[in-house]
Amino acid sequence: MFHYHYLPVGENFERVRSLLTLNEVPLVGQVFGRTVNHYAHRADVVRLQVLEKFGGIYLDLDLISLKPLDHLLHHEFIMAQEGVDGSIGLCNAMIMARPHARFIQRWYATYASFDDADWNYHSVILPGKLAPHFAKEITVLNHTAFFWPLWDSHGLRSLYLEKSYDFSANLGTHIWESAANKNLMKDINEKVIMEIDNSLYCQLRPFLLDGKPDPRSEACRILTHTERSDQLVGHWSLRKEDPIIDINPLPAKDDSGNNLTGIIRNGKYDDEDDNGGIYLSGKTSYIFLTMPTETSVKSFTVSWWMKKAPGEKSKGQMAMVIQTYNGRICVETFILENGALSVQIKTIRRTDQWEWEQIQELVLRPSPYDMDDNKYHHYALVMEDKEVAQGRSEPPIVLYVDGYVTISSTDWSLPDYVSTTVHGLWFGSIEPLNDQYQNPWDDSVNLEAHYRDIHVWEKGLSANDKISVGSNGLPASG
Repeated sequence: MFHYHYLPVGENFERVRSLLTLNEVPLVGQVFGRTVNHYAHRADVVRLQVLEKFGGIYLDLDLISLKPLDHLLHHEFIMAQEGVDGSIGLCNAMIMARPHARFIQRWYATYASFDDADWNYHSVILPGKLAPHFAKEITVLNHTAFFWPLWDSHGLRSLYLEKSYDFSANLGTHIWESAANKNLMKDINEKVIMEIDNSLYCQLRPFLLDGKPDPRSEACRILTHTERSDQLVGHWSLRKEDPIIDINPLPAKDDSGNNLTGIIRNGKYDDEDDNGGIYLSGKTSYIFLTMPTETSVKSFTVSWWMKKAPGEKSKGQMAMVIQTYNGRICVETFILENGALSVQIKTIRRTDQWEWEQIQELVLRPSPYDMDDNKYHHYALVMEDKEVAQGRSEPPIVLYVDGYVTISSTDWSLPDYVSTTVHGLWFGSIEPLNDQYQNPWDDSVNLEAHYRDIHVWEKGLSANDKISVGSNGLPASG
């Protein structure tokens, strides 16, 4: 039975319309004499009214069922935790109920005190508070049943950018459309789901294949570490595919054998350069590369070729960012005293107040070399455990530019409170520092630049590895 006030339109609805029993419901304007204005709150009320009368299984349109629910059908009423241990509450995006279930009647009665200004109090927080007191009336599922990964920045990144979560503990997953639709879900279609290898799309792909074999059967493997003996994690040439894949985002293909396909958002192939590459306009544009799930920044090398696009010089624009859970290691633009545009390394962390601040003891002097000459330059950021680096008489952090040491420190060590597991690499931008993926993208920190030939190693390359222009199979500059 399909309950509606405004009947959906479009191709997808017409595909399933013949399977539905339609039941038109009135538009809710009040509940117990209390005003209900927001469309989401109106839907909250309707679902409780319908479930109390008819019973059934309610799923939000952006909640995807991954496994059968037959083993739960004997329960009177079921909800699932939102947040670890239900720290946020019980999410009403999934409800299973028998007709006239006791808990749903009790819950609906609390709407006598409903306040439209409270976004999720009656829909999520309040059922979480009621459940412990009426445990015989409700079955509560773990947070991983339907509502993990969460809607915060770490959860959205795990779903839409990383290939790191396998959903083995999930019965379904909420894809948090309201938080993701403006940026992470923008321009999504079936072709994007088939070509972009992130945690979520790898789960959705079998539904599109409808029993057919995946033409890229290895694409969705989740690695804990590189499988190569040389510790190469990945190589992304960023050269144009033939035939051209006409989607946005584009896939950043990894040819190392580790199948770590990344994401290119609002980037264009550089047709004017014989060596290929990707042009990022600086307008909501970035490259994001997923990493094996146990990659550590304590022994890590990132190598890339970059050409700054002509234009205004700005400080604090992101050339490359290493993402950890509570920290960011940023290679960003810096304006020298002589007016030249260069780069510096800045490390920031999330405080207990959920704000971002620079770690002052990790401040390094900027590179003295001008990068604003409309030429490609080779960059290699090398990080190694401090004791290991000292054992081979090398600094624990070095930034090479065209084979020369431009930034280094013998005392640099990432604090454990920042967390050392790499959760992806950004080129040309950074994850929103306000943790709000649903807000307009902050283009002030985006870098307009050209990128090509990115290599990542799960080790800190030593000086003996000859990190220099043209070494390790990298192309010559042009």
